[in-house]
Amino acid sequence: MSGQLNPEDALYVDMFIAKNSQTMTFIRSSYSAILGLAAGILGLTNWSGFVFYFVGSAFLSTLVFLVKAKASPGTYFRSPFDVFTEGVLGGLLSYILFWTLLYGIIHVYD
Repeated sequence: MSGQLNPEDALYVDMFIAKNSQTMTFIRSSYSAILGLAAGILGLTNWSGFVFYFVGSAFLSTLVFLVKAKASPGTYFRSPFDVFTEGVLGGLLSYILFWTLLYGIIHVYD
């Protein structure tokens, strides 16, 4: 068995998969900061702020899926669902940081 290659392993280059994941995480964290700024300026509170993040994150994932991955993310990631899940929780932390910062600055006397 040591001389045989798995055909699926030949499809991926680990360096490129890691770079794509790193790029997706950077895009998502940058977009999360922008979403957090928007949510803070809009004055969203409680669950509406979290719904805003997840709707915005789904929109970003759909854009990456359709435009950048050309509806074939399996070519660029090990799992097609990585487009939708890569960096979501890390982005959530960036979102909360900017959301609360801008909300506190703008709506401090409301």
